[in-house]
Amino acid sequence: MIKTIKSLSIGAVGGAVFFWLDLPLAWMMGSMCLVTLLAVRGMNLSVNGTLRNIMVSVLGVMLGSSFSAETLDKILEWSNGLLLLAVSIILSMTASYLYFRIIGRFDRVTAYFASAPGGFNVMYEVGEAKGGDGRSIALIHATRILLLVMTVPLVFRYGVETTTMVETLPLFGDWKDLPEYGWLLAAAVSGYLIGKILNFPAYHLMGPLLVAAIMEMTGFISAKPPMILVYAAQLVIGTAIGLRFLGTTLQEIRRVILLSIGSTGLMMLIATVLSLITSAYIGISVPGLVLALSPGGLAEMSLVALALGIDVAFVSIMHVIRIAVIIAIIPLLYPLFRKWVIQRKENF
Repeated sequence: MIKTIKSLSIGAVGGAVFFWLDLPLAWMMGSMCLVTLLAVRGMNLSVNGTLRNIMVSVLGVMLGSSFSAETLDKILEWSNGLLLLAVSIILSMTASYLYFRIIGRFDRVTAYFASAPGGFNVMYEVGEAKGGDGRSIALIHATRILLLVMTVPLVFRYGVETTTMVETLPLFGDWKDLPEYGWLLAAAVSGYLIGKILNFPAYHLMGPLLVAAIMEMTGFISAKPPMILVYAAQLVIGTAIGLRFLGTTLQEIRRVILLSIGSTGLMMLIATVLSLITSAYIGISVPGLVLALSPGGLAEMSLVALALGIDVAFVSIMHVIRIAVIIAIIPLLYPLFRKWVIQRKENF
């Protein structure tokens, strides 16, 4: 806990600077940038895993409370987005795999699991177990999330007209909403337990999101968590992202960042082009589709959508499905991929 307090205190300094500069997702971006810098320089930092799960559960409740009765009617309309999501995953992974083989000179296993547009922990564990370079896989995924969290909010904040939703919430909430805050707490706890029992992907986020969304869509509650909890969640998540770079050298991270810039750029180009082509058909704004197809972390990209007020329910649902599909299917498809490559004696 001493290391956690130390790490979060350092992260809070970065968050405060970004908040003073009026940057989007200031507490997440600021803490992430400063902690990443210190982690690469070898400072001994850490964040308690249970605390991070609690803060992600808070984020899940916040996302769920952004749903409405109208969301239920729109879910069937959004089914078209599932096909778009599948196309995006296939194109993104194919382009990234070829990029890592040709430009990065990765072996086939490393390139395969590094090119998956999500599922950080599973891709690292399975990829290493299959004989890939686990460190490179982990760094590629961590750097992709870092780059997206650093750039996407800035592009959408200053390059796209958005309606920022959470900034209008009271910092410490409203005492009149105390009974509903109690129900939100119940949603977080029960959702966490339900998600864990049912083995949901990212259960600590998805469970509370589902329970809070049901409460909101049925009209049982209408309050949202106070802003101070959202800031706390940003701080913990941002600090945890930065800590993924502990033990790396500047030379190692420089090469990975350069490779990740290229692969992330390819994925975002695919997401943007698909969004521009299909926005009218799907019935979602181009910014909303771009966020939904962005290959960032589930919690991180949902938080971006929440902070900028861009199709929050749609983006959250799409990212939950994206992560679930990637975690369930990509490792299972690897034996088929390996067999296909060996039979054809392909260089790639």
